[in-house]
Amino acid sequence: MSGQSPASPDPHPPAARAGAKSKDPAVGFTRAGALWTSLIAGFLILILLLIFIAQNTDSARFAFFGWRWTLPLGVAILLSAVVGGLITVAVGTARILQLRRAAKKSHAAAPR
Repeated sequence: MSGQSPASPDPHPPAARAGAKSKDPAVGFTRAGALWTSLIAGFLILILLLIFIAQNTDSARFAFFGWRWTLPLGVAILLSAVVGGLITVAVGTARILQLRRAAKKSHAAAPR
């Protein structure tokens, strides 16, 4: 049997459960939902960057190790942010690879 005695009725009959509202959402967290949220945030940031570049079109002169050039100020700042992000990704990737290599050595050396 199900563990309930015939004298104790079901505290939540099926009719009451069908009409009751649950506190839990119908669909929980999903990767697709997180992707949509990230895409919307990314597009909002992109729109803000485009407005920033459009409002900062004055040319600025730059010099780096003897190279000299001019760029619109907004483009120069965006370019420097992208290069900074790429450097951060490169350093982070190197560190992740280093930690994976150390973990593999540690796992291989562990007694079984």
